[in-house]
Amino acid sequence: MSDLMRKLELLGGLPIFFCGPEWETVKSFGTFLDQESPFLHTPVLVKTLIEKSQRQDTPVIYKDENKIYFACMKTHGGFYLTGPACMEEMSYVEIHRYYKTYSIPGTDEKHPVKLSPMKFLTFVSLLYEILEQVSIDTETLMIENDLADEKSQLTEKEDALMELRKIEDEVYHHTYQEERYVMDCVREGDTVHVMERINALMESAGTLSSKKLNHLRNLAIVCVTAATREAIAGGVSPAEAYRLSDLFINQIDRCSQADQLVEYSRKSVYEFARLVSKTRKRRMTSNYTEQCKEYIHQNYHRRILLDDIAQAIGVSSGYLSRVFHRDTGISLQDYIQKFRVERAANLLKYSEASLSEISDYVCFHSQSHFGSVFKKYMHMTPGQYRDRYKRMEFISK
Repeated sequence: MSDLMRKLELLGGLPIFFCGPEWETVKSFGTFLDQESPFLHTPVLVKTLIEKSQRQDTPVIYKDENKIYFACMKTHGGFYLTGPACMEEMSYVEIHRYYKTYSIPGTDEKHPVKLSPMKFLTFVSLLYEILEQVSIDTETLMIENDLADEKSQLTEKEDALMELRKIEDEVYHHTYQEERYVMDCVREGDTVHVMERINALMESAGTLSSKKLNHLRNLAIVCVTAATREAIAGGVSPAEAYRLSDLFINQIDRCSQADQLVEYSRKSVYEFARLVSKTRKRRMTSNYTEQCKEYIHQNYHRRILLDDIAQAIGVSSGYLSRVFHRDTGISLQDYIQKFRVERAANLLKYSEASLSEISDYVCFHSQSHFGSVFKKYMHMTPGQYRDRYKRMEFISK
């Protein structure tokens, strides 16, 4: 059953969890990173879903205040849970609110899986049929879970038929989420899982040319290009990443055998993941100031304490404070505030989030405190900054 659940997870792009009949520990099937799941950090969410499931014969579909969807189904052996999924694109601020709601740790806040209502309901229906050998259609799921508001989002019957006609094409093209899994492995330096995921991705890659050799060559170049960007995002220096990229692309360009091109696609992704892993190990021994900056860059939207940074780096807080001031000329607290203000300025220019949402996202205790600190560095209030630079951006277009 575990192997089947892992295949379903990859197929739907959604993690599946199991909880025994006595509400024992929630367990995953291992396809996705456990630390990113709300089920493992928010027991009240699991309790809510299971209690609803006990009162309902059909699978429970639950939508939270962030418009994130979860599902739970009661079986003879226990409870199966899946999610999170969202139906619309979320902003950085909305993603941060979701992470905060469920106390999910981690520095890299990722967008939850985005699925159409029909696909999410179909995934839940399929999972339930496999587990209980009972067929249930999506219309019944909607009715049983009072999803009348969502009904308008579903396609009409004609559109649904058109969707079915597209399935054949979709079978031969991977989803964005599948690609994201592979690239996440590269960015995180996960050499253990990257090969398993790239193999699954290669089997469902879209057609990039009508000629097989050209298709495989294009696919290999795409793999190298995408992996290069993710390696840089994972901390590899651009110069080092581009050197490896040039090496692979030159090899791909000279290659004339299909099996070798496939191997270059797989090997390039693995080598970039390995490079990220090596880079991170090197950074463990780099100077304390740079490690401190990296910690701040990754955690600026959370509360940052000097003792936490010092513990993460492995030095005393007093020593770290002195070294940071010596190397940068400013105090650690000033650096944190300045960095948060710079991030807030970007959100003011390029997002529609409110001032209070931005203040909360960059971790200021109050909007008034945010305003005073922002003015200290930008010499104007957040509102004035947004008015000035939003207007300039509009005129430049």
